[in-house]
Formats: sequence, C-alpha cells, structure tokens
Amino acid sequence: MGNFLKKNWFVVLIALIFAGISIFYIYDTNKGKLKGKQVNGEDVVYEINGEDVTASMFYDDLYKANGTGAVLTLFERAVADAGIETTNEIKDTAAAQAKQIIANFQNSYGSDYQTYLDTALAETGYTDLEEYLITTQKLNQVSAEYAKANFDDLRIRQISYILVKFEDSANITEEPTDDEKARMKAVDDALASGTFADAAIAHSEDDSSAPDGGNLGIIDKNASNLDAAFLEASLALKEGETSDWIRSESFGYFRIMCTAATPETLEANNADQDPYLQLVQTYDTSLQSTAIWEKAQQLGVDFKGDDALESEIKNSLGIIEDTETKPEETAKPEETAAPEESAEPEETADAEESGEGK
Repeated sequence: MGNFLKKNWFVVLIALIFAGISIFYIYDTNKGKLKGKQVNGEDVVYEINGEDVTASMFYDDLYKANGTGAVLTLFERAVADAGIETTNEIKDTAAAQAKQIIANFQNSYGSDYQTYLDTALAETGYTDLEEYLITTQKLNQVSAEYAKANFDDLRIRQISYILVKFEDSANITEEPTDDEKARMKAVDDALASGTFADAAIAHSEDDSSAPDGGNLGIIDKNASNLDAAFLEASLALKEGETSDWIRSESFGYFRIMCTAATPETLEANNADQDPYLQLVQTYDTSLQSTAIWEKAQQLGVDFKGDDALESEIKNSLGIIEDTETKPEETAKPEETAAPEESAEPEETADAEESGEGK
C-alpha cells in the first residue's frame, strides 16, 4: 500500500477528481474585497507579499454569499502564488497531468466527458484544469518546505519493514502460533546472515513492499493512516536500528528498520525525488494548513484590520493560538485567584497516538 501511494500519487488525485471531492483550492481572476484601504477605488481584502488583494465582486458575491470557505480557498491560492514561483517544470507537469485526466474522463464518459469533467472541476472551485493542477503542486511545495524546516519536531523517518501475517486472521491468538514462530525465525535467520532488504524480498508477506526491499517510504508523527503500534515503534527507532517483533492486531508481526532519521541521510536516500514532497503526498497531508499559515506570515499577510475575517480563516485552517486568560480579566476583584492557581491549557496528545489502520 505504501509503495503504491508513493509511486502512484497522481492516480489517487484522479480518483479524487472522479469522486468530486473539493480539495479547497479556488481562484477567481476577480480578487476579493474588504472595507478599509482602497487601491484605485477598490477596497482591499488583505495584503500579502506587499501586494494588495482586491475586488468588490469577490466580497459581495462570494464571501458574503458563501462564507469563509470561498475566501479561505482564495487565501490559499494567494499564498501559493506569492510563495512559489510558477516554473516551466510546474507548467509542464500540470499539462501532462491534465492530459492524463482528460484521457481518463474520455475513456469513462465518451463524448460526454467534458460535461463530467467540468462538473468535477467545479467541485475544486476552478474552471481551468491546468491552473488547478499548478496550484496543487505549489501548495504541496509549501507543505514540503514546512516539513523540511520542522524535521525534528515532526520526527520524520524513512522506514522499511518485514511482515509475517497471522496464520488465521479470523482466529487470532494472543501468542504466535507454531507456524507464525517458524516464519518469524526464518526472518530472524535471514537478518542475521544478510541485509534487511534481502530478508524483506525473501520473506516479507506484504506484496506491495517486499519487492522494494520492504521500503514503506517517508513518515512522520502525523501519519495517522498507519497502524498505531507500527507507527509508535517506527518513530522510536534511531537511524540504522531494527525493531524487535511488533505485534499489530490488524496485520500480524512486523520487524521494522529505520533507514533515515536525519535530513542528510533522507535526502541522500531519495536523491531522485524530493523526500518531503513524498511525505506530504502520502502520509502527512494534515500539515498543509499549518504550512500555509506559516508561509503567509513569512510573506507578511495583512488583513487590514478585519479581525473577524482573519479569525475565520485561522479557524478554518485549524490555527490555534495561545490565548491564556489572565486571572484579573475573568475574576471579580475580591475573588482574584493567585497566579499559581490559574488554569493551564491541557496538553494535546501526540498525533501519532491517534493513528488507525495501516
């Protein structure tokens, strides 16, 4: 499964378009409006990277009519455009992707394909397929840059594994059966006499990763689509370490190896493809909102005093800022609590503890 996603992320994109799922990227050549500063008679929605984003039509017809969703997607597009240059490589990639998507729609819908394509595209907020695909690439790059800059905090790892499946998935025992023990011993013997990759090719029972030496790919603490026990064990490994046998209630028994836990090794292992793009396209799409907001701050986003609009965008992106309430602001003078009695925000559980199902 891991290799399929890593090597065929574009097929997944096509599936999303077929499903008509909005991925929150929208752009309107008429930019948004906000009461406040004016440029050439038009009110400014916000300023980013020194450029004013304006247009009365957006505020009246989109923001007022459709709420935060419309302005959020325009905001994301503005950040992508200001933060990432549209190179010829990006354009060429988008053109190739668009050609493949159109071919898939033609194969599925025949002469009526354009109607279905337009409907699916409208779900993303676009009328131009290549523009949508260009923005998708640029937002992925924003996320990849964020991942690289926050390598240690995200606990990024490249992982390989060997799987021994349960003998009978309908009748799972608490301890390994004799058959499972025999297969696990064969793995241990292979590891003792050879490389992890060779042992995975010869003995791993996961058909998707075994041919590639057990390589799962690049993960981090937010990879909640992985089995929880597998993820916890993977993140605990140092570079070059191999785990003991890890029992997964869903799959069987894993031996896991960390093949990279530093930026230098990770980038050396993946010289032919940006490893951080691999991460955000397969196992951690959740960090995009945080990455977009941080990029906006770097570019100097300015909402021109519209606190309500800024707050709505933050909420939609899931951006939570520290707003610890001071005692003197909430208690009556005679009931003011001592500073040491003030409530502290509850700590949030690590993201890796919430993952389910590899």
